[in-house]
Amino acid sequence: MIDLTRLVFLRAVHRRGSVAAAARELGYTSSAVSQQIGKLQREAGVRLLEPVGRGVVLTDAALVLVDAAVSVEAARDVALGRLEELAGGLTGTLSLACFPSAIRGVAAPALGALAKAAPGLRVRLRELAPELGLDAVTSGYADVAVVHDWVDDRTTLAAGLVAVHLADDPVDLVVPATHRLAGRRTVALAETVDDVWVTDVSDSICTRWILDMLRAATEQPRVDFRAEEYASQVALVSAGLCVAVLPRLGRPALPDTVRVIPLQGSVPTRRFIAVHRAATSRRPAIRRLVEALGEQAARAA
Repeated sequence: MIDLTRLVFLRAVHRRGSVAAAARELGYTSSAVSQQIGKLQREAGVRLLEPVGRGVVLTDAALVLVDAAVSVEAARDVALGRLEELAGGLTGTLSLACFPSAIRGVAAPALGALAKAAPGLRVRLRELAPELGLDAVTSGYADVAVVHDWVDDRTTLAAGLVAVHLADDPVDLVVPATHRLAGRRTVALAETVDDVWVTDVSDSICTRWILDMLRAATEQPRVDFRAEEYASQVALVSAGLCVAVLPRLGRPALPDTVRVIPLQGSVPTRRFIAVHRAATSRRPAIRRLVEALGEQAARAA
């Protein structure tokens, strides 16, 4: 008889392409994952993995088990939803994945309010980048993920996932308090083409927008600083070294050595989204968690 609990290890190898990568995702050692898959292989009576280079691929038999695992997980989610509806009240444990600025601006206050309103409901939070959060929901390691995309660059969700829009999050210009534009009520981005800039290290639509604007206005734009964390960008602006544009939700506390100025015209806007599996839509706890996140996002926006 096949122990269905071992299927989680096979699915992780399928997603990550190697036992070592699956072990890192699951928080196990490589030997522990190999042991579980070895036991599953003996139970199934067929070979499950084939070595390819430094990784492995799943055999056709293994892919049959992966498909079965997806069906089992969906059936479990539906059953949990029905049981929770019958029981009434909000109890149990949920897992939430959330990227850093959403923890500060949305998740932390939302979970604080939810803990008071539904003390029987436990929510476990793990900080994950949006892409990893989506993977965690798809694979069943998280019940809900707060992720973001951009109004003009939207994420395509995998089949079986449901997205709930929480809030839109436009960007503002952040300058040193001594900057020539610090006293302005609004500003056009074109007025900053001669400034030194800090942007994030990714190829986000916001960073592309800044770079396109600068390159259209000057042959040698001064993007001297690249920092992923907003707090690091604020520190560089506070030191008088550069200017930045930052979204509003989850922005770190700003010192009095910087000023925030709304930008004129159309600006890049992030969308905050809560994502969960469609099979969990009936679970009252999932619905209430998403509602709490939406309520806080609306207040903060």
